Amino acid sequence: MSTIVLFEPENIGSFGPLILLRSVAELKYGILSNLERAQAVLPPDTDLHLWIRPVLAEDHIRRFPTIPINKDVKDECILLHAGIPAWHYPVLLQILSKHKEIVLRRAGVIIAVKSAGPQIFSHDFHHSFEAIPHKELDDQLLTDLPLWIWDYLDLIRAGIEFDLTIWKEEKQYLQKLKDRHSTLEEKQIFIHNTAELNDYVHLDASKGPIVIDQDSKVSSFSSLTGPLYIGKRSTVKPSANISQSIIGNVCNIGGEVKGSIIHPYSNKSHQGYLGDSMIGSWVNLGAGTNVSNLKNNYHDIRVSWDGNSYDTGRQFLGCMIGDHTKTAIGVRLNTGTFIGPFSNIFQNDFPPMAIPSFSWGNGVYEFDRAIETAKKVLHRRGKVPSATELALFKALAKDTTPFTHFK
Repeated sequence: MSTIVLFEPENIGSFGPLILLRSVAELKYGILSNLERAQAVLPPDTDLHLWIRPVLAEDHIRRFPTIPINKDVKDECILLHAGIPAWHYPVLLQILSKHKEIVLRRAGVIIAVKSAGPQIFSHDFHHSFEAIPHKELDDQLLTDLPLWIWDYLDLIRAGIEFDLTIWKEEKQYLQKLKDRHSTLEEKQIFIHNTAELNDYVHLDASKGPIVIDQDSKVSSFSSLTGPLYIGKRSTVKPSANISQSIIGNVCNIGGEVKGSIIHPYSNKSHQGYLGDSMIGSWVNLGAGTNVSNLKNNYHDIRVSWDGNSYDTGRQFLGCMIGDHTKTAIGVRLNTGTFIGPFSNIFQNDFPPMAIPSFSWGNGVYEFDRAIETAKKVLHRRGKVPSATELALFKALAKDTTPFTHFK
């Protein structure tokens, strides 16, 4: 049995507010998270470990009881960047097999390591690789390496297409479309037998597959354009226009959504535009919330996060919103807005483009009040926050440093 460790990169801050309450391996940009994808593609006899920020460890131990979290590896092992699409892992394993010990880099980032001896977990384990020979990978390999959170928006089609090839439930996607459904490229449309499609839904899979998962519902007069994934028990509201996006499980989606990723248990039930954005879990976008994804002068978009300013090199970029954040009716978010978890956005004018966690308008959201609201929201879905989740929320409210830096 070989030991493979999926590790979070040292520069974790580049993944913005989406990883403040989850590890980078849990980000979704296809049908599966990258952790689920890795479990499917790695050799079946793999002893899979996770090395993540220590602040996340206790909650991960609760949620992933079969995976060793931040445990030392006593023998030789392989370590893989947890944020790299797992469809690259077989190629990386093949390259590593030709070396006794090696560190593979791309654009200066450590993406894979083969160690001939034990590896000890610590908050600065990345520096232990400095004694191992390094090799820069060819530019033609891993051209879709995500170095920033917004890079995942470019992986939506690749994620869906790859996940379809390994999905064990794929054979269940046999529901026959009705004559009252308008379709393009019907062979690229996969609908679970338990999903409900009302009449007069338009499905266009000419630009990528459409997957509508178990127990989901698509209401009449909606337009769905691939590549698109609608998660389990999610609802698409009447006359919605959704394209090139990932909608997680148990979401309610209305209005227009384009080129975006919405994690499970989040709602955008009303009219309003969301484009080129990533939304965490337990987020609610109020009626008429609109997101700008293009500057009026068509310049590339700059973002501010973690006290720094970054040029994204992108002409289209909306917002990045952390878990448990809410927007009021009529909120307008500017291009490249980053919002931390547990924020309540209700300003009349454009809010700031960098909003820290636990913000209440232009002030501070008291921790007890924020958690009280979170408990009510979870209760509506039959859930209660665990002790490890509450400890994680409290740590984030106290100090964001261990969340945005590997320490």
